Amino acid sequence: MKQISLSLQLTPRQVEEYYRGRARHVVAEAADGRIIQLPIKVLHPFISKQGIQGDFLVTTDDENRFVKIAPIKNDDSRGGLLNAMG
Repeated sequence: MKQISLSLQLTPRQVEEYYRGRARHVVAEAADGRIIQLPIKVLHPFISKQGIQGDFLVTTDDENRFVKIAPIKNDDSRGGLLNAMG
């Protein structure tokens, strides 16, 4: 299994475009500079009135197929998981 950290900042208007079917995938730059593509459906649990905002950890199999995505909880007392993974 591989893990990729990324930060997403999608506005409500951008999310609406996905719902209208104008795009089926979100393309984002990972923390390590790789460009990844995710189907919008895997991001549905993270949609709020503010759109999709936050840091996420994407898990893929050894052939780079999507397995899961989870929000990264940024705990300031530990310096943040993203910084620790860096």
